[in-house]
Amino acid sequence: MGRVTLLLPRLGETMEEAKVTEWIVAPGDAYARGDVLLEVETDKTVVEVPALSDGTLIKQLVAPGDTVALDGPIAEVEQDGEATTAHVEPAPTDRSSETPNTLKPAQTPRLMSQPTLGKIAASPAARAAARRGGVSLSGLTGSGRRGRITAQDVNHGAGTVVLLHGLFDDSKGWRGLPQRLAKRSLTCVVLDLPGHGDDTSTADSFDAAADQLAKRLPAGPLHLVGHSLGAAFAARLATLDGVSPLSLTLFAPAGLGSAISADFLRDMGNADTAEALKTALVHLDAGPMSDAAISQQLPRHVARLKAKVTLANAVAQNGVQQIDATGDIAAAPCPVAVMFGTSDRILDWRNVAHLPAEARIHLIPNAGHLPHLVRPDLAAALIASGHDLAQSA
Repeated sequence: MGRVTLLLPRLGETMEEAKVTEWIVAPGDAYARGDVLLEVETDKTVVEVPALSDGTLIKQLVAPGDTVALDGPIAEVEQDGEATTAHVEPAPTDRSSETPNTLKPAQTPRLMSQPTLGKIAASPAARAAARRGGVSLSGLTGSGRRGRITAQDVNHGAGTVVLLHGLFDDSKGWRGLPQRLAKRSLTCVVLDLPGHGDDTSTADSFDAAADQLAKRLPAGPLHLVGHSLGAAFAARLATLDGVSPLSLTLFAPAGLGSAISADFLRDMGNADTAEALKTALVHLDAGPMSDAAISQQLPRHVARLKAKVTLANAVAQNGVQQIDATGDIAAAPCPVAVMFGTSDRILDWRNVAHLPAEARIHLIPNAGHLPHLVRPDLAAALIASGHDLAQSA
């Protein structure tokens, strides 16, 4: 065995330096050829740096956040062969379509050895997808050559994200969040509440609506995500027999306390003109909306408005919520993350005090009732357990 100093190679034509974003292998850990050692960010992309041979990481010479110059030392490792200095060959992650150029000096040794016995055979893209989705490779069956696990295999086992919007909203209200999740290789299903969006049913109670939503859940492990009233439904679904929740993520959840804005419910329930809808939407603190945007949203809002009001009256009356989601949240058999805006005028963010001690609470300063739209990067990072917040984009 010889000690080798790994150097940062050129990862693109214009690159002169790169920032370390994450170490995958810790000091003292053994790794196999093809395992990802670390990730670095250039001016154009994030790049995985895999090992060229089996070895053991002795010392990390740079830390996350450090900027490293081209050909600068990044780690000391032990591997077969004599002590030397070597470049490592990078591979682009599936977060970019760019293929960086790599520098392979003629004097750089390529130390080869047989894969470690018992090592899980998986592509670098599969390992990256597993880290982002919190998926264990040991439980997957590979569909690649000689049983190698591919990124597609990981994505299939990563669970389906189910998005449940809030009262008087519809599936379009999530805006670009489904696309962000798709970039993280997560399958996403967006469900409309009864009487909302494309759903033509009517529910006159919270329990009836939850039962209807339960019938439309996809099979398999789920990441349940909800906003406002949709968050209360997500919490209820997480407790049902036959549902396998991997995580529960709640944005400005209803059902944590008693108070709710009666003005918002009244104005939204009576908004049958563009001007009335514009006035009602001010309660959300979502920022200015053009007249064209209001006119486009009005037909979706007035469609089945009576059914929406029926559900609204079932869950809140005279500014008092008729539901309590705290028991469902406490009973959820999965990690729980909650995001609230501290300027929410519809629900009181201080009701997070009623959450279980294990819940991860994220308060967004100056955000209103749509904190996930104020911080979509954080929202996407919270949704699947195992995500690294530093990778949100």
